[in-house]
Amino acid sequence: MQVKKDNLHIAVVGGGSVGLLYAARLALYGQAVTVVTRRSPQSNQLMQNGLTLQDLDGQKKVVSVNAQSIEHGLPHAHLYLLGVKQTELPDLLPMLQKLPADARVIALQNGLGHEEQLSSVLSETQCFFAINTEGARRLSATEVAHTGSGLLRIGPWVKRGVVDPVINSFIAIAISAGMNVQLEESIKPFAWKKLMANALINPLTALFDIPNGALLDSPDTLKLMRELFVEASAVAFANGQKMGETDWQEIVTICRNTSRNHSSMLQDVKRQKQTEVESINGYLVSRGKEAGIPTPLHEVLLRLILLKTDMGMEKEGGDIR
Repeated sequence: MQVKKDNLHIAVVGGGSVGLLYAARLALYGQAVTVVTRRSPQSNQLMQNGLTLQDLDGQKKVVSVNAQSIEHGLPHAHLYLLGVKQTELPDLLPMLQKLPADARVIALQNGLGHEEQLSSVLSETQCFFAINTEGARRLSATEVAHTGSGLLRIGPWVKRGVVDPVINSFIAIAISAGMNVQLEESIKPFAWKKLMANALINPLTALFDIPNGALLDSPDTLKLMRELFVEASAVAFANGQKMGETDWQEIVTICRNTSRNHSSMLQDVKRQKQTEVESINGYLVSRGKEAGIPTPLHEVLLRLILLKTDMGMEKEGGDIR
């Protein structure tokens, strides 16, 4: 049994690039969507001006959306898309813990470690995970650009063998809205693959201030990415995840398909915001130490991004999250 489109209320938690992209695409299809922002100025602007989506061809469309700030808690919804960064999850956990048992959550965080956080407040049947490779860039509080085509994989962390009607309904709606969505039996191996891609692409684009595709333009950056891949693969293998040449080529393809995209880490550094580097490269470094595997390149990237972020925040007079 599926929940019909007209009866499925979706709350997109997070007013960043990914949250706004999915909210806009769902709303343009006619789906009931509420965007939950961090602060009221953004939610007020969304209510007054609507949400503008700039598609891959550069055309702009404006759609009306409901919006509210997290200061007022979470709205009633059947499904919650968590588009916030992993650094913001701890503040959400008390609210997620109060959700009714029949509510479903799809977590869109980069890196690894969020599964443990969410499982501490949500039941296994409530919590699902997604791996997003669509490119998006937030242009303003009410405008987002779709910068690269990709795939949204959705599934439980590990195989359950049970079909969830709310998740099935969302996937049907998303596909009808023109999205490339795929249901997976277990998202864990794909989370590791996404971690690998994020660990290679995001910090380098943030350090060099370049879009994703520019990493492929120089043999030096391509060689560095390959060396980072070798380090990360050893850590993945120690954690039961085998990474090979096909996975390397997939990362190169992601770079190519999102060539115009500015990674979320680059966007955060530019805005002097805390990045997710500790849950991406930091996660690999930590797991490497546990397994006795050296990860010097990832450790250097981790330190450089943290230093660059701290310098930017000090320049701006503090964390502007």
